[in-house]
Amino acid sequence: MSELLTYDFVRNALIASFLISICAGVIGSIVVSNKTVFLTGGVAHSAFGGVGVALYFGFNATLGACFAGVLMALLMVYATTKYKNRIDTFIAASWALGMAIGIILIDLTPGYSSDITSYLFGSIIAVAPSDIVSIGVFDVVLLFFVGVYYRELLSIFYDSEFCKLKKINVKVFNIIIFVLVSLGVVMSMGVAGLILVLSILSIPAYIATMFVSSLRSQMFLSWILSLIFMWSGFFISYAYDLSIGACIVVVSVLGMGLGILFKNISYNFRI
Repeated sequence: MSELLTYDFVRNALIASFLISICAGVIGSIVVSNKTVFLTGGVAHSAFGGVGVALYFGFNATLGACFAGVLMALLMVYATTKYKNRIDTFIAASWALGMAIGIILIDLTPGYSSDITSYLFGSIIAVAPSDIVSIGVFDVVLLFFVGVYYRELLSIFYDSEFCKLKKINVKVFNIIIFVLVSLGVVMSMGVAGLILVLSILSIPAYIATMFVSSLRSQMFLSWILSLIFMWSGFFISYAYDLSIGACIVVVSVLGMGLGILFKNISYNFRI
């Protein structure tokens, strides 16, 4: 196994996984705490529409995915304000539309014959050094925002009355949060693809909520769990020649099962 680390693409994949685990830990805790996990699926599938647009017009697919994801985030802020009781329907419609647009435009792309499974299931071993830099920069911006506005985030998630007393502009914060979530989803798509990205962002964060109470602790534990799941899935996929994204998801779900089992056993012993 040690000779595996001599390959550049393996080192790049492990570094990218480390950086994305930070993003997943923070973003995952935000969407779980804010009860907007379904939003990540809507953003991911909308981002696929951006991939189709990018390929059709001949520019970078990641930029197209980011643009579509941010656009979806802004629409979500508007929908949560105007159609709060129908937000699930809005997300489902955007989810389906993004996939449909992506598939149609990829079919219409002149001369495009590449396999689109890398967008659907992830391709972490193909990550480029420029992608690593992009993810690292995003992590810095994300951590800076959370560090500076941590109290405001707590208020928005858990105490809306405090927001009113302190005159916190919830709408502006929601725009920033949704945009960061959308960009985090696009970054995480590089590991598990849009189909499996929900597990990367939600499962470690859900496990963390079972064992720690503060948002900061949830983010930290979720980051550690995300890293363990991604690296474990990577090495398992290498050992048995399996899909990396699928292995990461299976490991994550098994980890969640063990977490639930351990939590129930410890609770029964306390009784």
